[in-house]
Amino acid sequence: MKKFKFIMLAFTFSLALVSCRDTKEKETKEVEGVEVEQNAKIETSSDGQKIEIEDSEKEVKIKKDENGNIEKKKIEYKDE
Repeated sequence: MKKFKFIMLAFTFSLALVSCRDTKEKETKEVEGVEVEQNAKIETSSDGQKIEIEDSEKEVKIKKDENGNIEKKKIEYKDE
């Protein structure tokens, strides 16, 4: 009987933990290997060599070389 009570208590506790977690998922997309929010602000230079991406959590700056390869990638997280 003690074993049954323990199992029921453990089941109730695990159910409570699962139901309290945040299930809201952010809709994201991947740009140049960086995951950003769907509504992120993306700016590209006229020659396509520099890309700046800004969303609510971070700001990303990407610089490419003349062959289109990523030369430098800088990610700055915003402090809130």
